[in-house]
Amino acid sequence: MRAGYELDELIQLVEKNVNSLKKTIEYNKKYFDYPFTSNCDHYYKLLLLHNRLENWEKFLSTLSTFKNTRCKEISKKSGYFEKVMKIENEGVHGFVTMQTQLDILEYMKQLEWKLEESEGMWLN
Repeated sequence: MRAGYELDELIQLVEKNVNSLKKTIEYNKKYFDYPFTSNCDHYYKLLLLHNRLENWEKFLSTLSTFKNTRCKEISKKSGYFEKVMKIENEGVHGFVTMQTQLDILEYMKQLEWKLEESEGMWLN
């Protein structure tokens, strides 16, 4: 199964809700073009629909941001990190650059996220 499949499914569901709300709002806006729409309840309903749409769009934006930061394909990098650290240690014994340390830390975070996703467990 590819990474983020469940999140893609959730995003599609939220997009359907957003599109449905947009269509409902458009329908209600057309309804107000008629002279019998002086009823305040209809305007209030339209206002509530706009608020609901705004919330769903924010949620969709949050999900998309979450997907872009967390749902990345993870490949095996242990061999790569081993080679980089060996080269850096040859220059100055026991020295590993800050960039290599940051790369290793980011890779470890991605692995932890994958473990949480696949095993349904929280790591301390």
